[in-house]
Amino acid sequence: MRFTLPLSTVHYRLLAGVWTVGIVVALSLPAESFGAARPAMGADKVAHVVLFAGFGVLWLRGLCPPAAHDLARCFWSRGGVLFVVGALFAVGTELYQHLLPVQRIADPYDATADLVGFVLAFVGYYAYHVRPARSPSPES
Repeated sequence: MRFTLPLSTVHYRLLAGVWTVGIVVALSLPAESFGAARPAMGADKVAHVVLFAGFGVLWLRGLCPPAAHDLARCFWSRGGVLFVVGALFAVGTELYQHLLPVQRIADPYDATADLVGFVLAFVGYYAYHVRPARSPSPES
C-alpha cells in the first residue's frame, strides 16, 4: 500500500511553487531577525536538508506523478532538467544570501546540505515510485 495525499498534480505544482518562494523568503530574512534563537550548527544543516528535500519531492511529484504513463522516462527527462535547475537553485540561494545587504553570508556547508537534501529527494522518489513502476508485477 502506497501513502499518497489526495492531491492532484496541479496541487503539487502549486505547493512546490509556494515551497520555493518560502525558501527564498526564509533565506532573505535579516540575520538580526534570528536574535538569540539562532539554530545550532547541526540543526541549521538539518533545516537546509529538509527544505531542499521537500523542494525536490514536491517538484518531482508535480512534474512526474506516480500515475504517469511512462514514469521512468518522465523521471529521467523532466527530472533530469529539474535536477540541474534545483542544483543551481541550491547553490544560487547561498550566493543570493551573500549579495543581500542583510548580514547573511554564503556558507558552502549550507550549499552542501541543500544539495544533500535535494539528492535525497531524488533517491527517495526513484526508490519509492519509479523503481516499483518499472518492475514487472508478480501477476504477469
